[in-house]
Amino acid sequence: MMKRVTLKVLALFLALASANSAIAGGVFVPSGPYEYDTGCLVSGLDPNGDGFLALRAGPGSKYRQIGRLHNGDAAYLRKCDGKWCYVENGALNGREAIFNGWIYTAWCEFYP
Repeated sequence: MMKRVTLKVLALFLALASANSAIAGGVFVPSGPYEYDTGCLVSGLDPNGDGFLALRAGPGSKYRQIGRLHNGDAAYLRKCDGKWCYVENGALNGREAIFNGWIYTAWCEFYP
């Protein structure tokens, strides 16, 4: 009985995940066309504090941290959920980089 229930729950989860989003590399990727084609230049982080902007697996601080962006790094915004935005690729330490995840936009200077 437990195995049957677990399989039903798994099937439901997979159906919802494929309907609403894709899971790529453990990152919640929003579905549908992208809403934005703008960038975020990370700025205003306190170098005496944490000194980084967490790149997360989903839109919120409860999601695991998968990377870090620092002042001067850049990321392309694709879709937002409130103040949290899904980003793909950009520049880290002045070099073009491939990455994806979610950031909190309070530390962004937006550019076209």
